Amino acid sequence: MNISAHRKVRGALEGEYASISKGRSMDFDDLRLYVPSDDIKDIDWKATARSGQVLIKRYVAIRKHNIMLVADTGRSMAATAPSGESKRDIAVMVAGVIASVAQRHGDLVGLVAGDSQHVGHLPLKDSRPHVERLLQFINTQTTLDAPTSNLVGLLDYIRRTIKRRMMLIIISDSLQIGTAQEDLLRRLGAQHELLFIAIDDVDPSDNSWNKQNIYDVERPVILPRFIRSQKSIEDAYKAFVKDQTKIANKTLDHLRISSIRVKSEAEVITQIVRLLEKQKHARR
Repeated sequence: MNISAHRKVRGALEGEYASISKGRSMDFDDLRLYVPSDDIKDIDWKATARSGQVLIKRYVAIRKHNIMLVADTGRSMAATAPSGESKRDIAVMVAGVIASVAQRHGDLVGLVAGDSQHVGHLPLKDSRPHVERLLQFINTQTTLDAPTSNLVGLLDYIRRTIKRRMMLIIISDSLQIGTAQEDLLRRLGAQHELLFIAIDDVDPSDNSWNKQNIYDVERPVILPRFIRSQKSIEDAYKAFVKDQTKIANKTLDHLRISSIRVKSEAEVITQIVRLLEKQKHARR
């Protein structure tokens, strides 16, 4: 896997994937005639001997991606996913896979994470201990006792504080993208490249949950079994989820933001591969 950027770089920003400049690196590009002011260390003496002309080696300048994980750590992210796992555990695995892919390519990874009351910002670094700190931060901050989620606040924090161009990878459970979120995503998309990873909620009408209590962690309010088992309510809920998912996907597509939905840890890698392929072939 690799993370592709569509915008050519003009500074020390994005990586070995797409650079508009030439420079010194280990990635050989081609040969050209020597001109005064070229570094004699770049002369290819064997090619010069064969051609009778002084030739120098050109290399593709290597730049690094700046990848900022944007993680919702509100208490809704500590709820249950369709697989029965905690959405927090899935979010940690998603962040870990993305960070591992980035680190393997020498990219820099940072984190902006928070809820309705707090926002944490870990700067860009490329070390393995740093990745561990990112994952620990997400894991420890996402609890059922945490404040409510506030994706708008996270996006607005990035708008106000991060000026360098980056790739923002948003990890949330947001099913509904309201006007405020859409406006911020559009504004951020003008400067950064955005990817969106949504982690699904458990379906309360699923028969496998019939013997267990289900409650809304945001309030919290218990959803009684006799209500969940009513066919009309089940149909209305599924229709609502389907409509909101369709609207959210349409909005993200309109904003040219590649996105996926994840239901379990088992499908994290498959879905991230799918997301990176979508990003690679997306029209910009």
